[in-house]
Amino acid sequence: MRIITTGLLILFFALPFINHAQTYYPLPEENAYWTVIEYDWNSGETTDVIYNLNGDTLINNLNYKKIYRLDDYPTIYDTISTLHCLMRQNVEEKKIWFIRHYLGETVEKLGYDLSVEVGDTVSLPAFHFGEYGDSLFYLLYIDSVDMDFVGELSGYRKFYVFPPVQNSGMGIEYIEGVIEQRSTIPNLNNINGYDPFRQSETVCLQVNGSYWYAIGGENPPPPNEYCGFLAVEVERDKFVNDLKVYPNPADELITIRLPDMVAESGSVLVYNSTGILNNTFKTQISEKNLMINTTHLVDGFYCVLFRSKNYSLLKKFIVKH
Repeated sequence: MRIITTGLLILFFALPFINHAQTYYPLPEENAYWTVIEYDWNSGETTDVIYNLNGDTLINNLNYKKIYRLDDYPTIYDTISTLHCLMRQNVEEKKIWFIRHYLGETVEKLGYDLSVEVGDTVSLPAFHFGEYGDSLFYLLYIDSVDMDFVGELSGYRKFYVFPPVQNSGMGIEYIEGVIEQRSTIPNLNNINGYDPFRQSETVCLQVNGSYWYAIGGENPPPPNEYCGFLAVEVERDKFVNDLKVYPNPADELITIRLPDMVAESGSVLVYNSTGILNNTFKTQISEKNLMINTTHLVDGFYCVLFRSKNYSLLKKFIVKH
């Protein structure tokens, strides 16, 4: 597998470059499918869902796009599709609103506001999850992502980082018009709320059959095996989340322990919060523990993915020096 370092994958440019890039990119509004790995609080397992745009509706003379959630339950051949939320965009204002139908809401709430300046505070109540944090975020910085390395788009997109004003941990990291690294579409609820070790992760966006964003694999092109339902080629009970990573948060070193049921060689891949591959390692059949140096990783969220012929195991961890 070809390894490309983070420095080649995300290029950080000075503000003059960003100020000259005046084009604003809204989220796609048709033929778009976001594949998201989520934690199922009912089963206690990790599962994969797809959010897709399908149709529109008019409410109070405002046009909304319908977003459906597809669950591969009870099997990948009997997919359940439910109306999840409604989305409205204003390109001139650089804002995106959601009506969170899955929570029984009927009033729109602001989800993204890209008109603000660095340092500004903004209320984004579509990403407000009750007692687990308020809706206030501030724009920490804007960088640029080279889309050639994360998908089949060309050129650069702006990358916005909105930490919460209160240190709840539920920040927003958004590639303009493409994805938010946890879930582009609001998906948490007021009951289960925020858990730093059981958060969702966007792994793919397909638009009109093109991979705009895809996590992992060899670049280019992005891997289609992480788009759509991830468990298509493995048995359901083998797509589990029994990978252990400790200590968490990590400073200088982490230990990755594979579950005892894994008796085959594979690859261990470490990604940062925007889906950029930082490290990759090969494992042998007899190996259950793998130690990785984290001193070179900047503070933030990361994902460890173990994949082999029969298993896909995912775990998130935090680096804090």
